[in-house]
Amino acid sequence: MESGKLTAVDLFSGAGGLSLGFLQTGQVKIIAAVENNVSAQQTYVTNHPEVKMYGDIRNVDYNQILDECKSIGQGKVNIVFGGPPCQGFSNANRQKAALISANNQLVKEYVKAIEQLQPDAFVMENVKELKSNKHKFFLAEQDESEVRTLGLNPTDEKVSLGEVKALNDELLAFLNDPFRVSMPEYELKDRVLFSKLSHLNRKKKEAAVYLNKIRPALKGYFSNWEEQHQYYWSTEYRKKWIILGNLLEDSNSSTEDIYSCLNEVISIQQVIMRVGEIETNRLEFGSFYRENNEILVELKTYVVLDYLISKFESLGYQLNKESFILNSANFGAPQQRERLFLMGVRQEIVGEEKIQLPNAIIENPTNFYTVKDAIEDLEHVKPLVIMEEDRPLLKTKMEYPNPLLTYLQAGMPDVRNHIMTDTRATAMQRFEVLQPGQNFHHLDESFKHTYSNPNRTQNTVYLRLKYDAPSGTVLNARKSMWIHPVQNRAVSIREAARLQTFPDDFIFIGAKDAQYQQVGNAVPPLLGRAVADQLLAYLGHTPDHSLKDIILPVELADL
Repeated sequence: MESGKLTAVDLFSGAGGLSLGFLQTGQVKIIAAVENNVSAQQTYVTNHPEVKMYGDIRNVDYNQILDECKSIGQGKVNIVFGGPPCQGFSNANRQKAALISANNQLVKEYVKAIEQLQPDAFVMENVKELKSNKHKFFLAEQDESEVRTLGLNPTDEKVSLGEVKALNDELLAFLNDPFRVSMPEYELKDRVLFSKLSHLNRKKKEAAVYLNKIRPALKGYFSNWEEQHQYYWSTEYRKKWIILGNLLEDSNSSTEDIYSCLNEVISIQQVIMRVGEIETNRLEFGSFYRENNEILVELKTYVVLDYLISKFESLGYQLNKESFILNSANFGAPQQRERLFLMGVRQEIVGEEKIQLPNAIIENPTNFYTVKDAIEDLEHVKPLVIMEEDRPLLKTKMEYPNPLLTYLQAGMPDVRNHIMTDTRATAMQRFEVLQPGQNFHHLDESFKHTYSNPNRTQNTVYLRLKYDAPSGTVLNARKSMWIHPVQNRAVSIREAARLQTFPDDFIFIGAKDAQYQQVGNAVPPLLGRAVADQLLAYLGHTPDHSLKDIILPVELADL
């Protein structure tokens, strides 16, 4: 191993934004990365071919990683970093089809990695909403002992399982029956069928179109429609289910009859499935009850961040506990992106020293880098639209590039991944009327007819970027239909990557949407670099070059 470098493992690595930030310090060697998405894996290993890639974190044998350390003459892993998906439970997401996000367990997998690798330090990155006390986990029987040991006090939370307008009293009596069999036995056998019916239920405004589309897809189910349930929780529900099948099969059925029956069946099925989740996950719960037509239950919950802090402290780490949120614009990114960082260092290394996140390099918003600073040289470089034609495209040479652009260009005369989504006629009409800073909601109503519920469209959709300001949080710029500040075209993958501070020598792999998604999911490397610099200081290491020297605007360098 290179002399003096610290070994690191990247969990939930994605394309490798956080890895790149740590590598830019010149003080870290990454020996393993864990990422389950195949396209992101390909991008990661293309840019970091020396790193061993693992797939599903639930199947990782951490002894293999420790053995890898020993094989290169290093006895341990020094640093673990990564951002596990975590949605928890909050009132904001309780109306989703699933009550419990499958991603929640991945946070526990991150904790498991820290327990088994026992690094000197770690960084966990996540959404800023994780700081909210409303971001919670449900208490399961198998976790109760640990939660109590950590000194956490679960609270009772009133949770809505859904609104049911038909058979609600009968359903409530059934849910509270102590002698019934487990709830998953009463769910639809085929989740695909449930998904199709749920989608149809949400598309009442376009009923004629969707009914014509779904009938052929449902044809195979009609011959054994009654057998789609293993058990029926009531004879009345069974009747409704059979009626629904007959209505859907008959092309002469009225739309009103179909949707009336469909809504009743789907709303009941959603409650059944959510109760099934509660039972399968062995959550602690009280009796089911209803208020008006809403079926409710009390579940015990505990705050995600409280759990993480208590757990990591029990493992012997000092943590940042006063400030958790960093904005990438404060560290040289041309983007307002706030993320939560939990940094831990072993107590035997830092003693009682407080752990703090890095201070802003650029504090005054008037000095933030802008979209123009990052992508102006690509303004007249026509993006490609066909992935198979991806090739290096010559960049415009800027006479006086700013420090950010110098970093982003990476000394390369050309650029890859300058590919955009093709723009259809309807989208182009919208592009042509939107001004910088405007979005879908600024359009005349005549431009919104293709959206089933225009009022629910997010402000990031059809957003034309402003050259003279940082962008908002980069997500999937293709799905959001982001528009170039001055050209009537979509923002390219490379332009989105520039806003995320990936330099031009970092190449993305995969299908077009996969590349856009990788960019949007990533930690901006410059933000990762700032966090890495701070963590290295606690471990007694100094980066090869100061981030300030690399990125600070000339006019601020002497301040």
